[in-house]
Amino acid sequence: MSEHGHGHAAVYEGGYTRLQINRMGLWFFIISEAFMFLALHFYRFLALGTYKPEGVNVILGLFLTAILLASSVFASQAEKAIARGDQKGLERNLLITMGLGLFFVLMVVYEWSVAFAHFPPSTPFGSIFFLTTGTHVLHLLSGIVILALVYLAARRGAYSAESHWGVTAGVLYWHFVDVVWLSVFLSLYVL
Repeated sequence: MSEHGHGHAAVYEGGYTRLQINRMGLWFFIISEAFMFLALHFYRFLALGTYKPEGVNVILGLFLTAILLASSVFASQAEKAIARGDQKGLERNLLITMGLGLFFVLMVVYEWSVAFAHFPPSTPFGSIFFLTTGTHVLHLLSGIVILALVYLAARRGAYSAESHWGVTAGVLYWHFVDVVWLSVFLSLYVL
């Protein structure tokens, strides 16, 4: 690629700016990840139909959903804060988002310890349940790492109201992980 110009406004071959290329790349990544979760859901219904053992804790699943929805609100507030130039608001909301994410992970680990007695991984539902929720937790942990990197960059003053793609990208990925959880909740806890 040859670059024509400098900085974020640089235009590359094909007429795209670096920011446009970054956005496209993130969306392609999110779409590829969505297909992976779609395959897990497809496998769940192909293998078991709508069978759900009695040991599935729907109330805990709803609580987990509420935690992630709240974390998405704070993630959005972080992005809105930096768009206004509010550095402290960005940092505070990122910390709350990550804290809720870590609390979610701890609650899922607790759920696994209880669920193991009702449907261990050696059972058909258990294998799907632990594989799907485990895959989601790995994505959530990667989201926490991404937001932690965004937070550290924010502490160094890397973002401004005019330039905050890193925040936008991290928050967009966080929203994706939250939306995926909604599909996991419906697939494993409700249907």
